[in-house]
Amino acid sequence: MISRLFSYFEEGMLNALITIMTVLVFAEVIARFFFNTGFLWIQELTLTLCGWFVLFGMSYGVKVGAHIGVDAFVSKLNKKNRKITSLIAVVICLIYCAMFLLGSWDYLAKMYQVGVPMEDIDFPHFLFSQLDPDSTWEYFRIDVEEPAVPLWMSQSILIIGFSLLTWRFIELAIAIIRNQTDGFKFADEAKESMHLIDQEADQNSSDIKGDK
Repeated sequence: MISRLFSYFEEGMLNALITIMTVLVFAEVIARFFFNTGFLWIQELTLTLCGWFVLFGMSYGVKVGAHIGVDAFVSKLNKKNRKITSLIAVVICLIYCAMFLLGSWDYLAKMYQVGVPMEDIDFPHFLFSQLDPDSTWEYFRIDVEEPAVPLWMSQSILIIGFSLLTWRFIELAIAIIRNQTDGFKFADEAKESMHLIDQEADQNSSDIKGDK
């Protein structure tokens, strides 16, 4: 139940991010080509949301098998050796995630300590007009007079994304141990391309028969 709700949350978050990015880019294009103007905050926000989309989508890609991988060697192994190889690969991925989480924590801690703000994105002033300036800066690193979004908030996706990715790799390791799967699922672009070609050939054949 929890896993299903988490999956719904993942899909909803990814859909929301790509939708917001599309709307922002569309608005920026209209402003530039029709009104000869632009918005710096839209550019920065779009780049930030793009980073969130990629880092948030890493874990979802592991779940649905959207990542591209090379399994020419592993596919030749028997079931037992394929299981062992897959577990070794998962452990390496978990070590990679741990290293990235540690580095991200150190980086965000420094950004929080220094209080580096984003360049062009500010919070609405009314949200902080009644708050205590000292407490707001101490806890959130936000200046109530110029409430720019702190960099540590916008880049917190580093911790969130790699935490979710770690969880997905742990799930995959458990599934491999329980013999529920024999390893990673990868996107097969060649197979998908051939499938699309076959579909197009069938469609063309049907059109030819229809013309006759």
